[in-house]
Amino acid sequence: FAAAPLAGLLWAMRRTAPRSPTLAGAAAGLLAAAAGAAVYAFHCFDDSPLFVLTWYPLAAIPVVAVGALAGQRLLRW
Repeated sequence: FAAAPLAGLLWAMRRTAPRSPTLAGAAAGLLAAAAGAAVYAFHCFDDSPLFVLTWYPLAAIPVVAVGALAGQRLLRW
């Protein structure tokens, strides 16, 4: 659920000049992970706190890492 928002955010940021492309990519990944989590949470009926505190961050970490790596390569001058 987070791949399309991440691609869209990186595409929108490609003409910007961030001071730290890695950090900007990680922020885009975090926003994309939050958007994906919101879509997932809207359709998922398991909303126990233990489930949310365990699986949502574990799903967000790879998206943030991919965003940071992609930002490092795509958001340079």
